[in-house]
Amino acid sequence: MGIRFASKSSVVMVWNAGPLAHTSDRAGLPLVNPSAVEHLAVDRAGRLIWASCDRHTTPTAPCGLPRMDVASPPASRFPWWIPAGGLLLAALYLPTLATPFDFIDDGNLVYPVEGRSLTGHVGLWWERVQANYAHLGPFRPTLWIHWQLQSNLFDGDPLSWRICRLLWTGLAASMFLWLLRELKIHPIAAILAGALAMWNPYRNEIWTSLTLAEGVAMPYALFGLVAARKASTTDRPLIWEIAAAVAVLVALGCKNVFAALVPAQMVLRMWPDGLTIRDAWRRNGWRSLALGVTLLMPAIHFVHYKTHWHPGQYETPGPSLAQFGRLLNTLKGAMSPEFMGVGVVLAAITVGVSRRTQLPDTSSAPEAKANRNSARPALACAIMLLLGGVAMYLPVTIISGRYSMPAVWGLDILFGLLLTAFVAAPVTVWKKAAWGGVCAGIAVVAAANIGRQEKFAARATMLWVALHYVEANAPLGAKVAWMSGDSLKGALNVEEGIHFQWHLYHRGRGDVRIGLFDESGAPLERTELQPLDGPPQYALAGQGAVGPGGFEPVRKYAAAYWYGWKHYDWLLSRKPVPGFHDDATHRAEVGKLFQAMLQMGPPAAAVGDN
Repeated sequence: MGIRFASKSSVVMVWNAGPLAHTSDRAGLPLVNPSAVEHLAVDRAGRLIWASCDRHTTPTAPCGLPRMDVASPPASRFPWWIPAGGLLLAALYLPTLATPFDFIDDGNLVYPVEGRSLTGHVGLWWERVQANYAHLGPFRPTLWIHWQLQSNLFDGDPLSWRICRLLWTGLAASMFLWLLRELKIHPIAAILAGALAMWNPYRNEIWTSLTLAEGVAMPYALFGLVAARKASTTDRPLIWEIAAAVAVLVALGCKNVFAALVPAQMVLRMWPDGLTIRDAWRRNGWRSLALGVTLLMPAIHFVHYKTHWHPGQYETPGPSLAQFGRLLNTLKGAMSPEFMGVGVVLAAITVGVSRRTQLPDTSSAPEAKANRNSARPALACAIMLLLGGVAMYLPVTIISGRYSMPAVWGLDILFGLLLTAFVAAPVTVWKKAAWGGVCAGIAVVAAANIGRQEKFAARATMLWVALHYVEANAPLGAKVAWMSGDSLKGALNVEEGIHFQWHLYHRGRGDVRIGLFDESGAPLERTELQPLDGPPQYALAGQGAVGPGGFEPVRKYAAAYWYGWKHYDWLLSRKPVPGFHDDATHRAEVGKLFQAMLQMGPPAAAVGDN
């Protein structure tokens, strides 16, 4: 048998030489470079049946050896576990199908605009993009495309919106699993890391809500990372480079914070497996930097935003240690250490013990080195995501669980790398205990997610009952005071009041005016709603609140969750309408009129009465 290899494989040539024997330069045959072989197999007779060689080198058989036909390597099977895993991860959100609209960015988004041509819809889309920028500052054309398409396709039906969101959740989960596969993370580790990423209750609001930007952008953003990785491992990188750039541009059209993806993309494009970072830079460095051209879009927006800022738009006071601390706390919550901590620590101990007790094996040294090299691009990508994602939110003062993205994806990748090494470790007591800890942690995360969904649905139901009651019973032109407070303590919040007004408008009760007030009764100013043009006749308050002084209760409602242990409630109160003699002003007027009548004396007799 004789084989001649040059480098990496694509051309296949086999020569039959009987049973497979040891080949070496002493036998007069060229040595096979193991790093150059992509596929190698032996038939039942012990003969080499196919191998792969460099497509630029034509292998030639040594003199005297018969030549066999070319045998193609078996086609790689489609990784069905990726879409199946994506659907499995999304299935935890099936209860959301019964949830109504949630008053989170949906009051002006879910209703169709009828009577417009395609050109008219395009014009309306651009008007909304411009208005959103003028009022608040963000430039989000992708987001408005999604919102406008869905509003006109689903005709204000919450179930259709929920089904679409559930399918989008499955797509995002599949993209995440695909990324982990490209980073050489074991399928079992990928599923577990994906479960933590998709089920964590601290960041599940992007899937329970219908319109949040992070949920819309996630499939595009993750595909942008996948495409950058594929560009470094394929013979035709240009197609994948274009796909990576386009995907990030689309994600930036949802939210500018996804500029944090670009450094991670550069690392993935530059650094294929098997190369040192120096060799990777020499081969792909300048080409990987070309992906940075997408940063022009957020850079131009930021410059225009800072030079044209006005009150009412988001403020960016600059980085601060306080915000850095808030971000660290958000990342901690987004990884559920209270649930996953024990399992992660045990898995890390298992990997450490396995590596310390593993006997040195010189025959496996090249393989071990290759495994270490293959993990380095994934590690660098995770670090870039973590640093870039934190940097994006440092200049602001607001915080939310979803603001952990995309930085938390770096932690998700690190978790997947740890589990990949853990899966490969030999079975020990430590490994068995770690499996129990990791699986129990994921189960608790799933249970907490379902509890969060139930709580979310109860609040949405509570608000819709209030909306239906006001819609059906408020008199024409009624003015309602929305008593705003801390929603974490059960009070109504300002955003819900804004969308309450917009829902009323789109449902035909735009005559009912909602005014924003704090819990003490002081009016609040927001650009989205004009203040009331007179005193309110009604007041709507949340849990534990009471109506303004002098108002009397009209109706209460409570929406229970967690088997009735907790509940959200509201109170609608009304300013009493005084009777004719009940009001002091009216009583004074009646008294003056009566005194005037007494001073006039009896009426003169009419002529002809006697």
